[in-house]
Amino acid sequence: MDPAEWYDVARRILDANRTGFLTTVCGGARTRMVEHKLDDAGIWFATSPRSRKFADIRSDPAVTYAVEDRAAGAYVTLYGPATVVDDLATRREQWSERARPYFPGGPEGDDFVLIRLVPDRIELWSLADSVLPEPRGLVPAVLVRSGDDWAVAAAERQ
Repeated sequence: MDPAEWYDVARRILDANRTGFLTTVCGGARTRMVEHKLDDAGIWFATSPRSRKFADIRSDPAVTYAVEDRAAGAYVTLYGPATVVDDLATRREQWSERARPYFPGGPEGDDFVLIRLVPDRIELWSLADSVLPEPRGLVPAVLVRSGDDWAVAAAERQ
C-alpha cells in the first residue's frame, strides 16, 4: 500500500469508532477515554478548562490518541501536539449536542473548550485491510507527516 491508502484506512477506523484513549504526558502518562470529532482540520476533543487534560496539554502539548476497531482487528494511534482552542466561533462550529450532558452551557458556556490534535505520526495495523507490515503483523504501519502529505517510515522495534 502507498501512504495515501494507509491514511485512508486510518481515517476509516477513526470514522467508524468515535471514542478512543487520549494520553497526556505531563508528570507521567495519564490516559482517559474521550469522544472525538474528525474533520479536515484535525481531530477534536471537548473538555473543561478545569480538567486535568486541559492543564496537562497547557503544560506539555505532546499527546497520543489511540482507537481500536475490535470487529475489524484494527487500531490506529495518532501522535502529535495538541492545541487548546477557545474561540467562540470554533466552539460553535465543532459543537455536538451529544456533549450537552457534560457541558450543559453548550458551546457558549464557560466550562467548554476544545482540544485540537493535528498528528505528525500515525501508527496503523488492520487485519481487515491487510495492513500488516513485515515482520508480518509484529509492527504497525507508520506514517509521518511530510509537509501536507504523508510518508511511510520504518516502525521502531527494540
